[in-house]
Amino acid sequence: MDKEKYLKALGKETALSAGLAAYISYVLTKEAFSAKQTLPLDQISINPTTMLLKGSARLYLETADREEYTLFFYQHQDFLSIEPGMKLPAHSTLSIEFLEDCELCQVPDKHIPNLYKLFPEFPQIQNQHNQTLKQHLFNHQISLCVLNGAERYNRFLSEYKQIAMVCEQKKIASFLGIDPKTLSRLRGRPNRK
Repeated sequence: MDKEKYLKALGKETALSAGLAAYISYVLTKEAFSAKQTLPLDQISINPTTMLLKGSARLYLETADREEYTLFFYQHQDFLSIEPGMKLPAHSTLSIEFLEDCELCQVPDKHIPNLYKLFPEFPQIQNQHNQTLKQHLFNHQISLCVLNGAERYNRFLSEYKQIAMVCEQKKIASFLGIDPKTLSRLRGRPNRK
């Protein structure tokens, strides 16, 4: 059942060949993580095929002075698409926090070269997933520039309803680029749209 969900999400834009679907079904792995578990990205196996099969997670940057900045939220059936070797500010760490009990599904690293070599549609599939991630990041940057705090929070609630229920307020405020006290006031307003 999990394999079917994974394959459907992977081939959402480009149909998978029977061979690619069979190969992935054979090698696909699943790993469980507990709610509130936090790991630096260099301590977890994530590659272009990694999908959050269950739960939600937060990608964040921790600076040298232990300040945390929420960069992105992932919901079930999102591909993590985190590229290895990204340049970070000095003495900072990129980490993932699992907000609920989660399961990650992925093709193990040793099989990735075969996917590119044997299946012509796989690079196109990965390009589409990368494009989706870039669009989400671009939309978020636009909202930070052109929307006020209340508008950003309302958009967040419409896009990340489950995360709003399981994530701490200060982490959401960081993502929205507002002070936690401001977020608290926004949450207390009646008749939010």
